[in-house]
Amino acid sequence: MRVRFWGVRGSVPWSTKQSVGYGGNTPCIEVRDEVSNERLILDAGTGLVGLAESLGPQPEPAPILLTHYHWDHVQGLPFFPPFFRSGWAPAVWAPALAHVDRGAVDMLFEPPYFPIRFAHLASHASITLVEPGEITIGSFQIRALPLTHPGGAFAYRIRGRGPTRDLVYATDHEFGNTEVDAALAAFSINAGATILDAHFTPEELPAYAGWGHATWRQCAEFASATGAGHLWLFHHRPGRTDDEVAAIEARARRIYPATSAAREGDTFLL
Repeated sequence: MRVRFWGVRGSVPWSTKQSVGYGGNTPCIEVRDEVSNERLILDAGTGLVGLAESLGPQPEPAPILLTHYHWDHVQGLPFFPPFFRSGWAPAVWAPALAHVDRGAVDMLFEPPYFPIRFAHLASHASITLVEPGEITIGSFQIRALPLTHPGGAFAYRIRGRGPTRDLVYATDHEFGNTEVDAALAAFSINAGATILDAHFTPEELPAYAGWGHATWRQCAEFASATGAGHLWLFHHRPGRTDDEVAAIEARARRIYPATSAAREGDTFLL
């Protein structure tokens, strides 16, 4: 499968002359099965708008799998063109978290937040709630695992052509809960690529306990312990400049050499 980053920034879009190199859009990742040519979209941040431009004129499956419902992971959803095209059937797969139902997605299209209600979209859109465990979306075999994040979030492991070609996407996780961390480590073992939330530096983290994010050092140590084929640092903090992200990447590589800071437009093959 081929993976492409369309949005790598956390919390809010952030684009300045000093930060445009890594990109300013919020989380959105495209996974394409090169055998079936099907695609799976992970999260619907503002990067989804750019991804939509790569869609052809004819209807095609473009399922969106959300990790959770915070704004930075759903900001692009109401601006996804297939929702407004007759003949398309976009599908949203969303985690079944505590006190959340399918209305959490509907709400994004409700006035006063958006002028067109979900039920009035031109397409026949669907919403499916995902429980922890095994799910199948098209040709993709996926496992879901709860993370430590305010309100809840899921990590996903997408099966490749062999276990060492699997993709683990575990953004928006705060290390510190021994039981959850151990489950995530077992879930992530020997993946071909692991995408992790590296929102904070070790120096910043103490002031943000409970916010649900990790540091680049925790990510590098986790990748080393779980034998990741490659670590991608993700969910860059808004305000972080290109030079600062590059410096973080260099420091992380001293702990785990097979590390890259995710950049919009980056692609890799598993």
